[in-house]
Amino acid sequence: MLRIENTGKSQMKSRNRVRVFREILNHEGISRKQLEKRLGLSAPSVTRVVEELLREGLICEEGTEQTHMGRRPVMLCVKKNAYYSVGMNLSRSRLYYCIRNLGGEPVHSGEIRLLGKTKGDQLLSLMEHAVQDCLESAGIEKKHLLAIGIASRGTVNEGKGSVIYSPDSGEEIHVKEYMGARYDCEILVENNVIADLKGQYLDLSGTNRNLVYLYISDGVGGSIICNGQVIDGENSMAGKFAHILVESGGRRCACGKRGHLESYVSKPAMEEAYFEASGKRLELPEICRLAGEGEKAAAAVLKDAIDKLAIGINQILLVVNPGTLVLYGDLFESVDGILERLKQKTKELAFTEEIADNCWMVRETKNVRIEDSIARLSVERACLLYTSPSPRDS
Repeated sequence: MLRIENTGKSQMKSRNRVRVFREILNHEGISRKQLEKRLGLSAPSVTRVVEELLREGLICEEGTEQTHMGRRPVMLCVKKNAYYSVGMNLSRSRLYYCIRNLGGEPVHSGEIRLLGKTKGDQLLSLMEHAVQDCLESAGIEKKHLLAIGIASRGTVNEGKGSVIYSPDSGEEIHVKEYMGARYDCEILVENNVIADLKGQYLDLSGTNRNLVYLYISDGVGGSIICNGQVIDGENSMAGKFAHILVESGGRRCACGKRGHLESYVSKPAMEEAYFEASGKRLELPEICRLAGEGEKAAAAVLKDAIDKLAIGINQILLVVNPGTLVLYGDLFESVDGILERLKQKTKELAFTEEIADNCWMVRETKNVRIEDSIARLSVERACLLYTSPSPRDS
């Protein structure tokens, strides 16, 4: 699930490490022969990776498997409680966090409410507090922490491990530098939408290698899988669907420019539009309910949002031409039949209906736990990079 930056033999070895570890994780007890067959790897390649993972204490040998020939190959399992990973999701209003063992089993979770515009140093302090709460609540020593993953709103420089723009602070937050000075483990920093996409949908690319993920809530975000790879772009700006132009000279966007998609379809934008039309302050679900009952102002706000969203999606489809479009956010769960309305409007705008005849999916918000996704991704990153010749102190 990780985009591997190395090339040549080094890239292949790194990729094989992650593939073998993931296969052992997903199958409770698997033999070396089964790994060879499932992954299409040679016996020497599997042996090399398995020996590395055993030496590093990430997996163990347990039990045997009875075969038709009566031979009993040793089975491999993830050493679940040898190491742990912490995942954090920095949203507009809260810092969600959790700690999981290597087997992906939850151990502890919590959340911290953010009040107002929280500064970068305050956010870093809260992140440190979250890690300490996880370790103390679970009774885990710091040396058993394998990885920390932080998913944040905004644009993230994954290489530097910093948030280069976040509406929560308005400044660059050097997350990896700060956390790395306090914890001797792998630190992964990722945009929250991309982390969710990698954690939940990258496997979908096995059957459909071109996918777009569009998130609409307090803001608008997204990400792209093209030919099975997550596309970040030259400056990590790919998938910034919030700033697609949908109306020249239109409403002012949070970025300061006018007519961008976010200024019409985000939760705050729709609530503000309804207030301007009716003089009443209502939450989005209530506005959508009134629109369904035929209330004039609410219906007009919803229609405008769907129209603008269709314009934005039409542009995305033309540029990316994905096989699957995943939609997620409050709007898609608040309006009955919105998917059909949106598809129909998009088809009306498209130069050919065929481009809109792909798979459209709505992801339910109750299933979204980005802190879990980034915790799992951070383990895979640690597995990818950690090649010490001897096990850690335990």
